[in-house]
Amino acid sequence: MSDSQYPFWSVVVPLYNKAPYIEATLRSVLVQTDPDFELIVVDDGSLDEGAAIVEAIADARIRLVRQRNAGVSAARNRGIAESRGQFVAFLDGDDLYHPECLARLRALHAQYPTAGMLGGRYDRVPHEQMGQHRFKPLPVDAPAALITNLPAEFLRRALPFSASSVAVARWQLLAMPTLFPIGESMGEDLDLWFRIAEATPVATTGACVSVYRIGIADSLMGTTKLSELAPFLVRMEMRAKNGQIALPIRSASLSLAAFAKITLARQRLKDGSRKECLRILMNSWRGASTKRWWFTLFGALAVPTGLVGRILTMRD
Repeated sequence: MSDSQYPFWSVVVPLYNKAPYIEATLRSVLVQTDPDFELIVVDDGSLDEGAAIVEAIADARIRLVRQRNAGVSAARNRGIAESRGQFVAFLDGDDLYHPECLARLRALHAQYPTAGMLGGRYDRVPHEQMGQHRFKPLPVDAPAALITNLPAEFLRRALPFSASSVAVARWQLLAMPTLFPIGESMGEDLDLWFRIAEATPVATTGACVSVYRIGIADSLMGTTKLSELAPFLVRMEMRAKNGQIALPIRSASLSLAAFAKITLARQRLKDGSRKECLRILMNSWRGASTKRWWFTLFGALAVPTGLVGRILTMRD
């Protein structure tokens, strides 16, 4: 089969116990103004009727793949292995695509053909408001940009896309030694995005091309409190220190790791562990050029317990 017989997009949706949301998620893909896609749903051993809901949707572009429960990373990796499109786009099983999402990402590809990753802004909508959410037409003149240093962009403005508003060239994914890290559920997507951005530019649009659902009671992201530096940051810092990342991305990567360590130190201070706060600060010396680092140090060394909260809320 020639490449022309394959769709441009492979949309990968990991599914685990998302029965109340999965139909709306898939419908948001099926109404895309760019219809050149296949939709791969990877049921990761769901215990509810989510897979049956997928099977009941009559559309030849949908493929349901089943596997034993192995986590979101394994489900996304399986979707990539099953993909045939030129670009692999990702969408979580409780989020929504704007009807113009894929069309806007394809326009980005046309504008920046050297970019191996495409991303768009996204709206964060509370779970209880999702039923009333209505998409508005996207602005014709939404700004676009080519990002060559994703860690620096993250430090300036946060990540310009989410796991439900990003697409990666399939050849770029297949060239990666590892894809999403198995067994991790915090920052597992960031691990891959940053590693890909070390190898290729990222094209982004300022248009909000998806909706990210927040506030689900059992959401891992909503309940997890970080006790250590996230694994993806540990690995990023190691790659930078080992010279595996080109300058100036290397410097920004080290700064991002230092920023995260300061955040962790501040959390330890809030929890009353001044000694642990100091230990982490001393291991984040790259942040010593910032007011944030010094405010945190001051709080750990000299501030009465009752004033710690005020120190930590001071502007950097």
